[in-house]
Amino acid sequence: MNSISMIVGGTGQFGISLAKKLYKTNRVIITTRSIKKSKNKLKKIKNVKIVKLNILKKIEIKKLLLEFKPKEIFYFAGQSSPALSFKNPKDTYLSNFIGCKNFLEVIFSNNLKCKFINSSSCDIYGNVGRSINLKTKKNPISPYGKSKLASFNITKKFREKNNLSTYNAIIFNTESIYRNRSFLIPKICMSAIMAYKMKKKTGFGNLNVSREWNWCPEQCDAMIKFIKKKPRDFILSNGKIFSALKMLEFAFSYFNLDYRKYIFLDKKYLRKKDINYIKSDPKLSLKKNKIYGKKLIYRLINHYLNS
Repeated sequence: MNSISMIVGGTGQFGISLAKKLYKTNRVIITTRSIKKSKNKLKKIKNVKIVKLNILKKIEIKKLLLEFKPKEIFYFAGQSSPALSFKNPKDTYLSNFIGCKNFLEVIFSNNLKCKFINSSSCDIYGNVGRSINLKTKKNPISPYGKSKLASFNITKKFREKNNLSTYNAIIFNTESIYRNRSFLIPKICMSAIMAYKMKKKTGFGNLNVSREWNWCPEQCDAMIKFIKKKPRDFILSNGKIFSALKMLEFAFSYFNLDYRKYIFLDKKYLRKKDINYIKSDPKLSLKKNKIYGKKLIYRLINHYLNS
């Protein structure tokens, strides 16, 4: 078990899901800002070392990389909410771009031989209105999307100009049991549960958005396969698109309830800028992903009910 995988910002849904898949064959190093919180989230995963790291300090990154010499580095650090990025654009930019840039510069300046996988986002494209492929024009509308585009570009630059083994994983909307419940799909599931248990009504913003809602463990399986190929940019999505309203209908159907009786428009959740429709090119979509739509919703509700 000589190979070391490092997951930067490893306590989010991708970090945890990846660690659960990698720890059986690799030694896994997870970096975080809070070791105490991380230990609680990762206590069931063996062979994982948790290390405190400030991604904005290159000297800390250099020390860490020279000590462990990882064979692959997954960069998942960063503020991950497009909505929150409007309120805190500086932190979004620093965590998504500057941290990524720091890692790339340390890898290059120290001639480290490793793969670097940057978690990019479909938000780099903005409101396209058609299927997205790798050549689609990028026009992000949120500070989050702009910071992700900046990290995408510099990751690609270090691959093409400096010959580093870098990858950009363009990740479409992804859910799991580790997803923060303030995000849309977990909130939809919880609204159905609260309606069933307490007849409670829940306020939402724009529910006319359509997305490809992916299941995180399946996304991680695909990512692991992609990085065995030569360095590249690639899309992670299942090609199955559903509106938020349809996902809401699935959630309430679990309890045989009519969602229209339990939800209302709350203007505080409306964004000035929102991506209404985003879909991956069918030729690039992942064909083997099986958990989406109703299956995804029901799996989350089962988890929430049992936890």
